Amino acid sequence: MHRRQTILFGWFMVSMFILLGTVSAQSSLVANITRDDEHLSSYSSNSYIADLEAGHWTVVIISDSFWDLEVKITVATDSGYSNVIAESGTDFGNYPRVDFDLASSSTVYILVEENSVYSDTSGFYRIGVYDDSHIPGFFESLSFFDIVILISILSILVPIIICVVALRRSRRTRMHQRRMDSVLVEAPMHAMPDDYKGSVQTHGSRTTTVRLPVECPSCGAQVSHESVDWTGPLEAQCNYCGATMRATFERV
Repeated sequence: MHRRQTILFGWFMVSMFILLGTVSAQSSLVANITRDDEHLSSYSSNSYIADLEAGHWTVVIISDSFWDLEVKITVATDSGYSNVIAESGTDFGNYPRVDFDLASSSTVYILVEENSVYSDTSGFYRIGVYDDSHIPGFFESLSFFDIVILISILSILVPIIICVVALRRSRRTRMHQRRMDSVLVEAPMHAMPDDYKGSVQTHGSRTTTVRLPVECPSCGAQVSHESVDWTGPLEAQCNYCGATMRATFERV
């Protein structure tokens, strides 16, 4: 008799332990408030309970990419999850978001399960159930680890972009300055490069337009463009010091 009582008492304690474990595992979720520092390990699941009003709702799980956690969400109207109203996925993989509609105010039960192929992922996450006006935006959905990665990428890209913009602006400035310090003139046929002579129709054609400096690069004297002494293809001679000035072909 005593042995039978001992066995019955043992079964009672085990049943109470299982019941208490089940109850304690059902953590409360408050609408539109994120629950932080939740943890899921291999072959495990977490259960939540939430009292929601009628409307459209979305359950969102945010986990650091560092953890590589894969989850699946099930929403039901009973703690045994026999009356399922929404599932985030039906296969292995990561399904961290699911939405559902409630026709009236109800208590819902939310099951979060580790959902990798080999049930070998684990990690911390944040969870919340939100109405349409409180769903986390892009930056709100970023985890701390993701923010660090984003800042690291931006710290590399931003200086590169600034340098590219500065170089392009400097190039435009130099081109503008070169244009300010030069003038367009018409060159004779013998002053044109061989590559462009085939496209020249007559002397004075627009295809013979070249650009010469306003001042001689050697002596600084003003160049008289009306009496330029052309000495070769895109080469002219300074009338004062005899130095050779280079002309540039201008496409117009």
